[in-house]
Amino acid sequence: MKYTDEDLTRCLTKFFHVMPSDYNDIPYIDLHGNKVPGVLFQNSGNDHVNYFFTQLKRKTIKGKNFNRSIVGGRKWKGRDNNKEIVDKERSRIGYKKTFRFDEESSEDKESVYWIVKEYCLDKTTMDVLRERREIGHEDSVVCFITKKNHDGWLYGAKIWQLPSLDEPFKALTDEELDYFDTPEYPHAYRAN
Repeated sequence: MKYTDEDLTRCLTKFFHVMPSDYNDIPYIDLHGNKVPGVLFQNSGNDHVNYFFTQLKRKTIKGKNFNRSIVGGRKWKGRDNNKEIVDKERSRIGYKKTFRFDEESSEDKESVYWIVKEYCLDKTTMDVLRERREIGHEDSVVCFITKKNHDGWLYGAKIWQLPSLDEPFKALTDEELDYFDTPEYPHAYRAN
């Protein structure tokens, strides 16, 4: 099943409330523990997309930053800043952030990487839940993970096969090239 950002945020709210969830197909998985994603999700039945809850681990007891390392010193790397999640009334209800983990390749296996979207509740919502003492799983998030195969382009492995940037212009005459330096070619000189 495919959930929307709003669905996942509501699911997380129920998870925090320690309420029976309508999302029983979403398990708890320790993403930042002793296993790489390939091992964690090898028996999940769906090799490409999975939803799960996980507990974030703070770098220090009262700190705001989280440790996203996996045993062996490897870690999930942030790909973007928090993006707001809003409900139908356009009220902010949470945030999502994207992380990436590259699996080490071996001779007999194809190289893969994992993209995880991590969903958390809005600070105001969390503060209200704390005040009411309704939080059962502090620092938990709900995640959406996707497995991707490396195609070689990610690290520039095929760049040597690309033509030189000057190649397309070698077929143009000097007169044709001069056109790009005239006011008739406005795209290069348009002031905004």
